[in-house]
Amino acid sequence: MYRGITLSPAVSKLFEHVLIELYEDQLGSDHLQFGFKKEHGCVHALFTFKETTKYFVSKGGEVFCAFLDASKAFDKVLHCGLLVKLLKKNISLSFVQILRNWYRKLNASVLWNGVYGRIFPILCGVRQGGVLSLMLFSIYNICARLAVVYM
Repeated sequence: MYRGITLSPAVSKLFEHVLIELYEDQLGSDHLQFGFKKEHGCVHALFTFKETTKYFVSKGGEVFCAFLDASKAFDKVLHCGLLVKLLKKNISLSFVQILRNWYRKLNASVLWNGVYGRIFPILCGVRQGGVLSLMLFSIYNICARLAVVYM
């Protein structure tokens, strides 16, 4: 199993930082989302899960849960789907157009034993290591939250 990586030059990271600076107020995620956000993470999600479970068990209820393995999820983001979700979220059209142009020009090549293969377009996935990638992934997956179902 091999996985593609993105070699993002400093100029790309600077460009994405500028985009975040200009559009950060529009790129926020749901307040119930823990992953892929500044000052939030697994510890917060686990605490919420543990406390919610304790509450319902102490009231005599049963708790059922499901976990989602999103280890390769960054690679599965469809570019056109991401753009549609950004538009539905009423994010600035200029930002969406910039992003469309930015992602439309992604290409890759495979290096194997010192030989480069043919260049091909990348049609899905957010940029690995991209400064903007966490926010874009978060917006793309806004409906895919871990749910705790209780009775």
